[in-house]
Amino acid sequence: MATNTFRDRPEPATMAAPKPPRKTGIFDRLNTWLTNRLELGDELPTETLRRIIWLGILGIFYIYVQHSYESFIKKIDRARNDMEEKRAAYISQKSRYMFASKQSEIAKKLSEDGLEENITPPTKIVVK
Repeated sequence: MATNTFRDRPEPATMAAPKPPRKTGIFDRLNTWLTNRLELGDELPTETLRRIIWLGILGIFYIYVQHSYESFIKKIDRARNDMEEKRAAYISQKSRYMFASKQSEIAKKLSEDGLEENITPPTKIVVK
């Protein structure tokens, strides 16, 4: 069985040169701006933490209200479409009824059953 041995450490001269400092990116600038704007020092003050929590709660409430509003609008659109469909069905049914209740249409239907329209006017009976 082989024995465990330690590896030799590389000499410091052969190690890579240190990297140059990183350029400030957008997130670094944003972090600096927020730190200055919220008056943050090395530690997070309680009042700032309260502000951040309050803004978080307001953000969550805003999102909830937006979702509720959108679902309400969808319900209104659905109800409007149903109402228009029922209105169209009512109008078409009413027009069919009005057409079927005309005297000429009734006469056509009754002539199939053997009934004819009375041509002589009715006589008036006068009682003295």
